[in-house]
Amino acid sequence: MLADNQAALVSAPIAEEPRRLKERVPHIEPLFEDGIFVEKYSRNMKRSAGPDFRPIVRYTLDQLRDVPQPHVLELGPGPGWVGITVAQKRQDAQVTGIDVSEAYTEIANQNARSMRLEQRVSFRQGDARSLHDFSDNSIDAVISNQSFHYWDPPAIVLNEIARVLKPGGVFCIGDDRRDLTPMASMIVAVTKWFMHPQIRRSWMSSIQGCYTADEVSSIFEQSDLKEFWELKLGARMFMARGRLATLD
Repeated sequence: MLADNQAALVSAPIAEEPRRLKERVPHIEPLFEDGIFVEKYSRNMKRSAGPDFRPIVRYTLDQLRDVPQPHVLELGPGPGWVGITVAQKRQDAQVTGIDVSEAYTEIANQNARSMRLEQRVSFRQGDARSLHDFSDNSIDAVISNQSFHYWDPPAIVLNEIARVLKPGGVFCIGDDRRDLTPMASMIVAVTKWFMHPQIRRSWMSSIQGCYTADEVSSIFEQSDLKEFWELKLGARMFMARGRLATLD
């Protein structure tokens, strides 16, 4: 881990003491294969989730500014709006998304078509723990938003990310934290009531299945990305990001 950089990256709200933590309960959501739920979630994400994933898009595009025609792999894209946003902002980028959910894969491809990006953005069903469709050193960037806590175990996925990335390849992974600060807890307590009841229940269970900042650090330090990553903490979310070493 890039320990020298971490102090500068941690934002001021993290100085607050987190509330007493409950034990992590992995989130298993059967509604992720329910077409009606997935459509509702897609509309909600398109309308209101931009502030959550824009830092991932911004960092990734900045790191890829000198890479021609980059191939970006998104893990756990859900309805696909993060990868679609990348393609909208970088018109020579190719984006491929991998999701275990057939329902999400279908609606993500529908969303790409609705934005007339199907020639450069595609989603397929698959398992992030085994990216067998991608050869070693073949991807310019790997991104993920709100998916890390579903990876079981996450270190295996991080090792796959390290394998498929080219030398100098970029990764950026964002997710909620279970160790919410008091301020974040208040924001969540208010925000949830503006969601559809099914989405609200799913999100609350999802947060309980997320990792703390310390747990994220431990996972990365046991992975093949341990020498390349840095951690940025917000009151509600974390972002783990970095770049592999280049060949001399």
